[in-house]
Amino acid sequence: MKKWNKYSTLFFLAGCFFIAQAVYSQKEVDSIIKEANKQIYENPELAIELAQKAYNNPEVTVRNKINILLAISTAYSSKRDYGKSSEYVEQIKELLPKINDVRQKMNILNRIAGHYQELQIYDKALEYLDESLVLIEKYPQKDSIQSFLGYNATLRGFIYREQMNCDIALTYFNKAIEAYKKTLERHLMNANLSICYYNKGNCLLSLGKNEEAEASYLKSIAHAETIEAKSLIAFGQKGLAEAKTMEGNYNEAISLLKDASTISESVGDLILNQGLYEGLSNNYLAIHDYDHYTIFHNKFITLQEENKKSERKTVNQSLINLTEGKAKEIEQLKTHYGPIQICLLIVVLASLILLLRFVFFEEKKLKKLQEKLKN
Repeated sequence: MKKWNKYSTLFFLAGCFFIAQAVYSQKEVDSIIKEANKQIYENPELAIELAQKAYNNPEVTVRNKINILLAISTAYSSKRDYGKSSEYVEQIKELLPKINDVRQKMNILNRIAGHYQELQIYDKALEYLDESLVLIEKYPQKDSIQSFLGYNATLRGFIYREQMNCDIALTYFNKAIEAYKKTLERHLMNANLSICYYNKGNCLLSLGKNEEAEASYLKSIAHAETIEAKSLIAFGQKGLAEAKTMEGNYNEAISLLKDASTISESVGDLILNQGLYEGLSNNYLAIHDYDHYTIFHNKFITLQEENKKSERKTVNQSLINLTEGKAKEIEQLKTHYGPIQICLLIVVLASLILLLRFVFFEEKKLKKLQEKLKN
């Protein structure tokens, strides 16, 4: 009996050890994912490296796998490598039916929409945004999903700015800002508010509201500085420089753009750098500094060509993926409804034969009746 108690204790302790180890591993995975998400915009290479490390952990769950793939896809988007980003989005879409957590599903649907928005496949982006919004509006604990609501509204702002006008887009950027202000996570809140204020500033600038635009850009920079987000600080400064250029303050604009270029040097955001080079070339041209104009104009042209090639390649691949997806859906429908169609066809043919037979016999009876009447 004592021996049995001894073994029972050992089994119990071993069980506790393995449970504790699993819990520790899970916490470690969660911690790595959190750190990867923080690095997405400032150091996407590190974000990808961390996410891959978490993915290879033997204790990783399906839920975590999806979050990891999402982090990797977003990091590649941050690098403007939309081809690699698309690869991971396709993997996420395959795992989508396995998601039972409603909050995670909202997030995933939003992020897939964000991917299609970046590729300018707006109809597809809106499909996913609508699907996510249905879940958001039904969710009872609204305080816990403000970040998802904010992201959904931000993407709609991007899309409607391109499809309609900035007046409509501003409504959604303001809606997103209000939602993000209620977000509990400080880092996420400041990053998203910085992005919203920057894009709001762009809209205000296009509407000729320079003072309001400058105020929005300054808010964007302030929120980015709170979390030391270099790329977001640089974007805010780029926007502010555009406002200064429109006012004719070319030297002030150049100073802002050069500072932004220095800040973002380690980030390697091709779209950001393209915008900075374009701004610098335009402002140097305005003050007749042709040497600097030529340097930055050539840099701008080179990056513009690189980005166009990358975007064309990715959009083509995404369209192929969409076409293949639709072809699979059609094939599945054919497989599902094919037997039903055959059965219906048999029923219709049988009914037609019976009807013709009925008509034939009725005509025969009618002729016999007519003959009787003649007699």
